[in-house]
Amino acid sequence: MDNNLINEDNIIDTIIKMMEKTEQFIDKTGIEKKVIVLDNIKTIMGQESYNRYKYLISSTIDFIIEVSKGRKINLNNFKKKFCCISVK
Repeated sequence: MDNNLINEDNIIDTIIKMMEKTEQFIDKTGIEKKVIVLDNIKTIMGQESYNRYKYLISSTIDFIIEVSKGRKINLNNFKKKFCCISVK
């Protein structure tokens, strides 16, 4: 994967692909796998961009896990503590 090609249009696809690759680590817990994915995303995005979106990225991973397990999701439980728009 070309690290320069990650952007807001393909971040979800990138997260899903990394989660699928991380599933190969059968000796890791779910939390350890999530940390691996987060570390990889941080490496690709860079520290500044990652820090801006880390809550959203982490919540997206949790959401994907819950949906993949067939659990019902109450979207009202998601915290709304971040803003994704940056004006320069």
